[in-house]
Amino acid sequence: MRITHRQIEAFRALMVSGSMTEAAQYLSVTQPAVSKIISQLESELGFSLFERRQGKLSPTDDGYILYAEVEQSFAGLERIKRAAKRIHDRTAGSLRLAVLPTFATGFIVHVARRLYQTVGGLQLSIQAYNSEEAVELVASGLCELGFAMTPVDARRVHVGPVMSVPSFCILPPGHRLKDRHEISVGDLAGETFIATAEGTSSRLRTDALFASMNISRRIQTEARWSLTISEFVQAGLGCSIVDGFTAASFADRGGLVRPLREKLDFTFVCITPRVASKSGTIRLFDEAFEIEFAAFQERLKALQHTP
Repeated sequence: MRITHRQIEAFRALMVSGSMTEAAQYLSVTQPAVSKIISQLESELGFSLFERRQGKLSPTDDGYILYAEVEQSFAGLERIKRAAKRIHDRTAGSLRLAVLPTFATGFIVHVARRLYQTVGGLQLSIQAYNSEEAVELVASGLCELGFAMTPVDARRVHVGPVMSVPSFCILPPGHRLKDRHEISVGDLAGETFIATAEGTSSRLRTDALFASMNISRRIQTEARWSLTISEFVQAGLGCSIVDGFTAASFADRGGLVRPLREKLDFTFVCITPRVASKSGTIRLFDEAFEIEFAAFQERLKALQHTP
């Protein structure tokens, strides 16, 4: 069976227009030429695609079945055309990101806004996952870029430079430590504490810090996401220690944020698939991220020195 692209194109034009005349105009050929092409296609297929009913051309059942398949192929071709146009116009298509939940508190919005200003026609899909889930999604190719807390298995994904932000203490309204310019872990002895879930990197690091100073706190509530923790603190249900991203968002909402005297950095990396080179879109994302992250670090410095 020798079916040509020209035959399929003529068939589709006739199905869409329902008229030999309009199909001929679309293909820039004569009406007899379209009729001849369709006849040749039907001969190759061995069945009829159209029949005349009351002077009008109507698709047969077999014609409708074939058209459904043809449309799927043309839909793929249209996607290719749009992608080519975006490349020609130096725009991007889409970028799937697996971000840490703490980024979703506001920081990633600034990165996206800067990226939209640089790249026309970009579509972002941003989903929040824990580190293990982000690595799995990026390694499998379901996301082109992600972020994960250290350590990360570099055998599965390409790992960028380690980045970090300091941790802060967040306090409920009217807390007894609200007038302190800086909070030490020792100040939190016996305090009701909102902790991250057991087994997470953040929880292990925080527990280790309290243990190293032989300080006990009363863990009343555990939550998986830092945004949830900050909501519990704002509701007066306890205090907590959170990363700089969460702390900055908490401060924006009027929450009490104080620098933590002890060093407890939140460290993370950008990850990309090992099997693929960085696209132009990812490189532009990297540039936007670097600019916004540098600005964010300056803001954290100011937050650390706010009376």
